[in-house]
Amino acid sequence: MGSDLGVGDADLPYITVLPADTDTVATLTATAPDGTSTDVPVSGGALEPVAGTDPAESRQTWTADDPLEYTQPGRWVLTWTVTGTGEGVEDVEVFVVASPTAGGPTWTPGRSRVANYVPHRTLVRSAASTVTSEDEHAYTFDETTTPTGRQVDALIVDSAAWVSARVPNLTATHHALARAAAALLSAAWVERSWPNDDQSLQRANDMERRADLLMADLVSASNTETDSGDFGLDIAYPVWSFPVADPRYDDASYW
Repeated sequence: MGSDLGVGDADLPYITVLPADTDTVATLTATAPDGTSTDVPVSGGALEPVAGTDPAESRQTWTADDPLEYTQPGRWVLTWTVTGTGEGVEDVEVFVVASPTAGGPTWTPGRSRVANYVPHRTLVRSAASTVTSEDEHAYTFDETTTPTGRQVDALIVDSAAWVSARVPNLTATHHALARAAAALLSAAWVERSWPNDDQSLQRANDMERRADLLMADLVSASNTETDSGDFGLDIAYPVWSFPVADPRYDDASYW
């Protein structure tokens, strides 16, 4: 299984074991592109009967306790090891890119940064329960959210292009501020493009105003550092030139 996550994005890995029983235990190890491995704490959900099985079988979903953040670009391998009923090993490949598009700015925000501003848009409804307390926030965008991760990627690309156009001479000093502005603007566009309640457009307006304030600070800071004018353009100071005054105008006899 692959993905198109970006550096800084987070995901909540899970596996559904079938068949499963009370002796089923799952563990998860995340291996980063540089070869370092980390044991990820996981917890198992309730056993769910599978309709139509004879003898009766159950399934069980194991989920990471906290979202896993992808801190490096490249190929990550998530290794699930199941012991007991349903035993086996499954590797999940996750491909993480430095930017949603090749050649994009290195400061381009990832999906989870956008989700920080609209966490309510990442709620994943439980397929096993009608009780809302069973629903979980993914704190990122993927194929289960509205909009999907790919749709949010497109918004991120557009917002990063807008920031780049406003501040073409952006230096590394201000990458964090540029990332924040692009993430906030992307979140506003999520609310505006996929409104899901009567407050969505108001939230979009509020976030767009905040993004404008961030952009004003970014433009001002960039101008100060690069000694350029608005939009990153070098502005030459005007030099005024006038002809030499006629000395006769100082003589009252000419008046």
